[in-house]
Amino acid sequence: MEKRYLSFDEAAKFLGLSRPLIERLVARREIPSYKIGESRRGRRIFDREELIEWVKSHRNDKPKKSGRKGTKKESKKRK
Repeated sequence: MEKRYLSFDEAAKFLGLSRPLIERLVARREIPSYKIGESRRGRRIFDREELIEWVKSHRNDKPKKSGRKGTKKESKKRK
């Protein structure tokens, strides 16, 4: 039987993302999570079903461009 709620590390492994990226998404409130406890450093958990829906809803998002046009060598080749 699969767990319904996942820890940070379990959610990162489930999604195939790094823990720091998951932390940034949580900080920006871009990924569904729940805080357990009253303290500022309360534990976070993730609902497996909500993560599946989140992935489905973000599947067609285009990655943000970094603004870089390529390496210097590539730029010289273009000229």
